[in-house]
Amino acid sequence: MVQTHIQDLDTPLFSQLNDCKSRIQAWLTDDVISQIDKNEVIQLIASQNIKELREKFYRDLEFGTGGMRGVMGTGTNRVNCYVIRKAIQGLANYILKNCANELRRGVAIAYDSRNNSHYFAKETACVLAANNIPVFIYPTLETTPALSYAIRSLKCLSGVCVTASHNPPEYNGIKIYWEDGSQIIQPQDTGILKEVYTISSFSEVKYIPYTEAENKKLINYIKDEILNNYFAEIKKLCLAPNVTKNLKIIYTPLHGTGKIPVLRALNSWGFKNVFVIPEQAEPNGNFPTVKKPNPEEKEALSLALQYGAERKADCIFATDPDSDRLAVAIYDPKMAKGLLSHQACGDFVLLNGNQLGALLIDSILKLMKSSGKLENTHKIVKTIVTSDLLERICSSYDIEIFNTLTGFKWIAGLVRNWELAGKNYKYLFGTEESFGFMPANNVRDKDAVAAICQASEIISLFKDEGKTACAALFELFKKHGAWQEELINIDLIGEEGAQRIARMMTAMRRHPKSSFAGISVDQVIDFTEKKTQEQYSIPHSNVLQFLLVDGSKISMRPSGTEPKLKFYISVCTQNPDIEAAYKVTLEKIEQISNDIHSFITQIN
Repeated sequence: MVQTHIQDLDTPLFSQLNDCKSRIQAWLTDDVISQIDKNEVIQLIASQNIKELREKFYRDLEFGTGGMRGVMGTGTNRVNCYVIRKAIQGLANYILKNCANELRRGVAIAYDSRNNSHYFAKETACVLAANNIPVFIYPTLETTPALSYAIRSLKCLSGVCVTASHNPPEYNGIKIYWEDGSQIIQPQDTGILKEVYTISSFSEVKYIPYTEAENKKLINYIKDEILNNYFAEIKKLCLAPNVTKNLKIIYTPLHGTGKIPVLRALNSWGFKNVFVIPEQAEPNGNFPTVKKPNPEEKEALSLALQYGAERKADCIFATDPDSDRLAVAIYDPKMAKGLLSHQACGDFVLLNGNQLGALLIDSILKLMKSSGKLENTHKIVKTIVTSDLLERICSSYDIEIFNTLTGFKWIAGLVRNWELAGKNYKYLFGTEESFGFMPANNVRDKDAVAAICQASEIISLFKDEGKTACAALFELFKKHGAWQEELINIDLIGEEGAQRIARMMTAMRRHPKSSFAGISVDQVIDFTEKKTQEQYSIPHSNVLQFLLVDGSKISMRPSGTEPKLKFYISVCTQNPDIEAAYKVTLEKIEQISNDIHSFITQIN
C-alpha cells in the first residue's frame, strides 16, 4: 500500500510535489513513524490534496528568533513528536561534541499550558536521557522566565521550553536555551541546526521510555528551592517599598501559566487587591475564550476589560501562555476619550510596549538616582525597532543604552558578550516594543512576572502623586517630544505566504521608497549588508530601516516566529504645545500607514 502511493507521487499529477517528494517518501518508509501518521499522508495522496501535502512537506520546520514553532500535525513542516525528537537529538549531538566533559550539568526543561506541551517535554527528556544527558524538569507546568532562572541556578548546559508563546491554539514549539539562560545565538544556533540537518531520518534519533530514564536517574525534578529563590530575586527589584499598595488590579493569564506565579509575586510586593478573571484563570491549551492568547491584541483583553469596568479597577494586566509578555491597560476616562482614544478600550487605555517601556525605564532611573544607587556603569538595552524615546530618556540621566536585533536572545546575548569581554557594566533593564521586558540579570529572557510587579509599583507611585500612567507618559513627551508608534502585521500563511514576504523584501531592497507620506527618506539601512553590520555592531539580519528627514523611523522585517511581515513605524514631533504635537504625530502615523498599505497591495 505504501509503495503504491509512493509510486503515485511519480505521476504528472503530482509534479508540483517534486521538491517535496523525498521528504514524503522518507515519512512513509521510516519505521519510527506510526502507521496512523503514515495513513494520514496516504489519504492525502489518495485524495490528490496537493496543497495540503505541500504545506506539510515543502520544508523542514526551521528555527526562528524564538526557537522552533509551528502548527501541530503530521509532516516535516509541522510540530509533532518526530520533529521535536529530531531537533533535540541535534541539540544532544551538539552537546556531546562540544561539552562531552560536562554532561553531568544536564539540560533543564519547562513546559506551558498548550496542548501537547507536557507530552513534548517528556519526549524531549527521553531523547536527552537516551544520549546519557541528565534532565532537570519542572514537575508541573511553569513559565519561561522560571526556566531561564533554573538554567542559571542549576548551572545547566542548556534548556528547553515547550511553548508557542502567544500563537493560536493549533501551534506549539520549543525554545532552546544555552548555559547563560538565554535563547541560543551564534555559535550555538547554527551549530545545533547543522547537527539537526545531518540527521537523515527520524530513525537515527536515540530514544528511551520516560520510566526507564527515571529509573536510570537521568530525569530529575526541579525542586521548590529554585522557584523560591526566583521569587526572592523578583522582590529585590522593589525600589519604592513605601508606596501605597491599594491598587485595584484585574489580571488574566489567558489560560496560561501565569496565575500562581503572578499572584505569588504581587502578594510578596504587598499588592493584595488582585482579581483574576475566573473564566481565564486555569490552564487550557484550547484557549476557549480568545481566538489567540496574545496580550498585544485588544480582542484578547475583552473579558478583562469587562471585569475592569464592572469592578472599577485602576489597571488591567494580561500575560501570554508562557508568561513572558505583559500587557497593561490603565483606567483613564479622560485620556480614553481624548488624546489616547485610538488606544482606548472603553474607559481604559491599552499602553503599547514602547510606552510602558518608557514609563518603566524613566521611573527606574528616577528612583535609583534619588536613592543614590544609579551609577554610570548601569546599562539599558533595547532593540532596533523599539522607540528612540528610550534613548532620549536614558540620555537625560547620562545612562548608556544599547541597540540589538529584535528578540531577547540578542539582548541577553549582548549581556553575555559584556561578561565574556570582562566589561565593567551593570545590566539594569531591557525591553522591546512587543510587550517584552527583562527586568533583572538573573533571568535572561522576557519576564512578565517580574515586570508586572514593577508596573504595579510605578502605577501606584503615579496614583500617590495624583496622576495616571497616561498623564505621566505625556510628562515624558513634554521633555522629549511627542512620540507614537504603530505596528503593521501582514499575515501571510504557508509556502505561498513565505514567497510573498520574500518578494516584498526583495522589491523594497531593489527599489527602496524615497519618501513615506511625502516625507523624504534620509537614509536606508540594510542589515544584510556587511558594512551596516560593522557600523552598528549588529549581526546579519533580514531587516530594512528607513530614517526620514523629520526623525521618523520605519523598520521592515519578516517575523522570526510567525508567518508575518512586520512594519514598525515610529514618529516624533517637537512642539511646546504637547497636545498639538501629539495630534500631528498621529496624523503622520496614519499617513505613513496608508503609504505602506499601498506598497503592500502592489506586490502580489
